[in-house]
Amino acid sequence: MLSLVSFLWCFSLVGMAQVPVTYQGQLKQSGTSYSGSVDMAFAFYNTVTGGSAELVIPRPDVPVENGLFQVELDASSLDFSQTWYVEARIEGTPLSPRQRVTAAPVALYALNAASGGAGYDNFIVVARSGGHFDSVAAALDSITAPSESNRYLVWVAPGEYLETDPVDVPEFVHLKGAGPNATVVTSARAASAANNAAATVVLQENSRISDLSVENTGGGPLSIAVYSAETSRETVIDNVKAEASGSGTGGGRYALFLNDAAPTVRNSHFKAYGATGFGTAVNAGMGSVNIAGGFPQALILDSVFLGGATSTVESCNDNNGTGFGMQLSESTPDVRNSHVCGGHRGVALYQNGNPRFQHTELRVSSTGSAFLFEISAGGSISVAHSAIAYFGNKFTGAGTGLRCVHNHAFGTWAALSDGTTAAASCN
Repeated sequence: MLSLVSFLWCFSLVGMAQVPVTYQGQLKQSGTSYSGSVDMAFAFYNTVTGGSAELVIPRPDVPVENGLFQVELDASSLDFSQTWYVEARIEGTPLSPRQRVTAAPVALYALNAASGGAGYDNFIVVARSGGHFDSVAAALDSITAPSESNRYLVWVAPGEYLETDPVDVPEFVHLKGAGPNATVVTSARAASAANNAAATVVLQENSRISDLSVENTGGGPLSIAVYSAETSRETVIDNVKAEASGSGTGGGRYALFLNDAAPTVRNSHFKAYGATGFGTAVNAGMGSVNIAGGFPQALILDSVFLGGATSTVESCNDNNGTGFGMQLSESTPDVRNSHVCGGHRGVALYQNGNPRFQHTELRVSSTGSAFLFEISAGGSISVAHSAIAYFGNKFTGAGTGLRCVHNHAFGTWAALSDGTTAAASCN
């Protein structure tokens, strides 16, 4: 007697009116993988037990090799805004329990329905097998004419996707994974300048990434996990874990690099380490520069930024002189409810700007060369209602603009001094 001992669902959702479903399974006979052909049928129910099948799809003479088979099921007549259960029938015998249809079809349809049908007009599935593409970069390259009235959702199934080409997210495209650590997009891209060529993922204006991990293991000279240039707060990073970790002497590793960019960042975790060279190499949770004017003001909410020499940078214990929580130049990010920690500098502000931190933890290593803030002449950093930990060294640089209001010492809740100059503030 044949038995279906394991199964794997892979889904592709091309559009609202077409829902091809790929069913992959494993057949065994008396405990041994079966090879041959089998008559099958697949019945769709809207209840887990009982009821009548809404759709039955026969599949005679399905080839099975070493126990494995795959069939394509046209379920386009069903409404995937509701839950469905599939009953596999082998040689006329129904198997139980019925399997709930989850993941891509229902999730993608629900996202579209939640936006009133106007959110996403096109769906693309990336998967190790069974999707439209097995490469994230290739899926994005296939997109044509995205616009406000022609939006795309690219859903990436669990797995690790090693990319050699840039994962360039066009405008009006949402790149969505199955969750950080579940969906991992990685590369070893590197370049001599902070640009698209150095990055794993590139964000264009009005693009969005969410629910995935992005890694760059490149050895530099510059390697970036997530890069964006000349974008506004309409560009969104949400529930993303980004890490730049390439080893090498000198150069820079940036988990997030913003070039004249001011995206909205939410619920995300950025970490950089691997570059060595005291005072010359940079491992930064975030880098932000301004070359076209305007002091870009990224909005950062509920996120973590870590920079140090090793993967244990969370401890903020780094005497290698490379780690920056944030390295900024003529930039004014608005940071709220977040955590910023650097082994060498907590926040370094070069060439003006006025970053603002509210309800945020700001920390730096206890080593003698480490300073919580570095401020250039003309720049200022404003900190309010936040937790501060700088051990012996609070401030260095030519600037005097450190503004502290209603802050407390990290871990002890002792009140720190208010003030508008570096000498008196946050003591």
